Amino acid sequence: MAAAFYWWRASRRAAWRQTLLVVVLCAILGAVSLAALAGARRTESAYGRYLDSINASTVSINIPQGGSTLLAKVSRLPGSRSTAAWLGFDANPVVHGHVDDSFVTDALAGSINGEYITQDRATVLQGRLPHPGAAHEIALTAGVAKLFGVGVGGQVTYQFENAEVEKPVVDGYATYRVVGIVEQPPVLVDQFDQTQGAVLPQAAAEVAARFKETVAFSWVDMRLTKGDAGIPVLQSRLAELATQLGGGIHFAIRRLDTVHGQVQQAIEPQAVALAAFGGLVALAMLALVGQGLSQLLHRSAPQLEVLKALGMTRFEAAVAGGIAGGVAVLAGMALAVGGAVALSPLAPVGPVRRFDPARGVSFDSTVLVGGGIVLTVVLLALAGGVAWRALRPARPELDTPTSAVAHAAAASGLPLSATLGIRYALQPAPGRRRGSVWANLFGSVVAVTAVITAVVFGASLNGVVSHPVRYGWNWNVLIQSQGGYGDWYGFNMDKLMAAQPGVRGWSSFGFTQLQIDGQSVPVLGLTTNGGGVEPPTVSGRRLEGPDQIELGRSSLRQLGKHVGDTVDVGTGATARRLKIVGTVTLPSIGVSLADHVSLGRGAMLPEHTLLSIENFFVGKQSQAAYTALPSTLAIDLRPGVPAEPIVRRILAVEPDGTPGGMYQVTHVLAAAISNDAQMGDQPLTLAVVLAIAMILSVWATVQASTRRRRRDLAMMKALGMTRRQVRTIVLWQSSTMLIIAAGLGLVLGWVVGHLVWTAFASSIGVVPVTVLPLGLVLLGLVILVIAGDALTALPAESAARAPSASLLRSE
Repeated sequence: MAAAFYWWRASRRAAWRQTLLVVVLCAILGAVSLAALAGARRTESAYGRYLDSINASTVSINIPQGGSTLLAKVSRLPGSRSTAAWLGFDANPVVHGHVDDSFVTDALAGSINGEYITQDRATVLQGRLPHPGAAHEIALTAGVAKLFGVGVGGQVTYQFENAEVEKPVVDGYATYRVVGIVEQPPVLVDQFDQTQGAVLPQAAAEVAARFKETVAFSWVDMRLTKGDAGIPVLQSRLAELATQLGGGIHFAIRRLDTVHGQVQQAIEPQAVALAAFGGLVALAMLALVGQGLSQLLHRSAPQLEVLKALGMTRFEAAVAGGIAGGVAVLAGMALAVGGAVALSPLAPVGPVRRFDPARGVSFDSTVLVGGGIVLTVVLLALAGGVAWRALRPARPELDTPTSAVAHAAAASGLPLSATLGIRYALQPAPGRRRGSVWANLFGSVVAVTAVITAVVFGASLNGVVSHPVRYGWNWNVLIQSQGGYGDWYGFNMDKLMAAQPGVRGWSSFGFTQLQIDGQSVPVLGLTTNGGGVEPPTVSGRRLEGPDQIELGRSSLRQLGKHVGDTVDVGTGATARRLKIVGTVTLPSIGVSLADHVSLGRGAMLPEHTLLSIENFFVGKQSQAAYTALPSTLAIDLRPGVPAEPIVRRILAVEPDGTPGGMYQVTHVLAAAISNDAQMGDQPLTLAVVLAIAMILSVWATVQASTRRRRRDLAMMKALGMTRRQVRTIVLWQSSTMLIIAAGLGLVLGWVVGHLVWTAFASSIGVVPVTVLPLGLVLLGLVILVIAGDALTALPAESAARAPSASLLRSE
């Protein structure tokens, strides 16, 4: 072995360029691969860190009538680690001297004992949280701050009302100083669930509560000692308390584990996509680094044969030749780990990044140490394998078959320079093994495939965002009453809608939760009034009868059912067996602060069937039956008809009997779509880095090939070939390699992108339409080829200027 190390020390300077190439490829691709894998783990775990950092509650309990005595009794129930309560005030913002009584702007919550301050702590975007003892401080969400037109340090005024009387009475006004712009939990939920309001600290809430009957509702949030496992016991204790109190009291419980699970499910595709990309980069790395190792070994192969003739064994000669590659791999992977650490602040990806309390530089020992060691071992084994193969007796050059593509190019009548360039790209140079040619092409194809896959996925996701029908919004206008809690029962909506010009069709929705085969599932009750205004059916057929139901894809999988099966819906005497006739893409709307339908989750059935299951028509109305009544109006307009006048006329009538209770809902996205849409260009940026590494590999391949064919090129120049023709040969060689990689990568990228997008779209329940921006992709591939040719112009110029006489003197 001493001889092997001696030979390496004596010869390492001669191959420094090839050694540097291996180091650079390992460093760039290794850093991207490890950073992507570590970023995937960091993205997947970010939401859990956020929940821990805000002391997230396990459940939220609605207190009927908002009574302080009842609130205290619930707060003292055993089994809780900590409790925090808040009040909802009947208060309207006073904006520029005018009272805004819209339902979506009057959410004023008062913290009683730490809610939003220490438990379920709001995330501060600007400024700070109010001090618990401050009677005149307030924090606003970004939407309400925009409504007021104020920032940190500004002042806002609220009008408090007594809503217990038939006609609301103004009880007073209060002015507060804005100390922070915040985002209230839960965050990263469907856009429909993102609350826009204001938060008062405890002292300010106590002052506001002195206004007569201004507390509209109250909630107690609990962190249970046993976590989610303690929820059934809590439900039993609340039922016992309700029985003791009598009077038909019912405690509505919001299980936050359901909300958190949905958010985590929405984040999961981002982490999986990033991990898959990291694996793809690692695969390309093996091919491109293997190509670099082959080029490194080619220089030393003749000397190694001499060493073998002088008495070295094949193993010792392989060690001597492989040391350079091994050192390059070790140096490159050390740089890769450092590069992955440097790239770590880019993670987590997506909007969860804003809420991760552990942002900044991170060292994931599992990935960077464990994964780095695995990649290093594989690459060292690859270097050893290449060195071992390099010492096998080479096959005679006559045994190397001519490339079919090169043969076709020659037969087609292309110029000699083009034919030679194509042959050089696809056939081994003298003394080379064929495997290195295909290894380079394989790595280049993988790189282009990764880029195209990222483009297809991003374009398809943008296509969903820009085409609302793909995420369930099959209408022009949506109007809702009081967050889904209101309704227009008893109002003649048919007459009102008939008086609206330009309306092609309309439907009404009601929302609640039902037991379907023993599982609680959010449902949408549908009543259509012409025009097919309803969420789009993805498979099967639309609802056509009272005993039919459609399910979202996720709920269908969760229930273990298929289209054509039957399910038992509801409980007790009013339960019904319904037939599943199709799968539906459901919009992310429903009853606020409650579980509701969203894309692939939930069910849709006729409104009349829903109300009959809820016992509404037999005089035994449950609390759920009231939310199941029509509360949301979907309208389809004829082309060119403006929506604003129609919306204004409908809201002016106040069909739900509440001033400001009805309002227009703009397109809202599910968490899975909005989160992925906010990832930005990070995946594409990583893919572009991979493409740059591919171009460097092609450049190195062309440079090595040109050097090994220098005598052939010198002979052709001696026979009359011009420098321009020599440059053309080299450019044709690089162009051929890049065009083949671009063509195959385009096809494979489309196929892989289509499969990845279809799987993702099916998992979240959107209409699966794959988009390929062909013009943009072709332009990018042209730029790729031009950039590669521009870089390989250097070895082309070197080959053209090399003196023929000195190269042929030894012949």
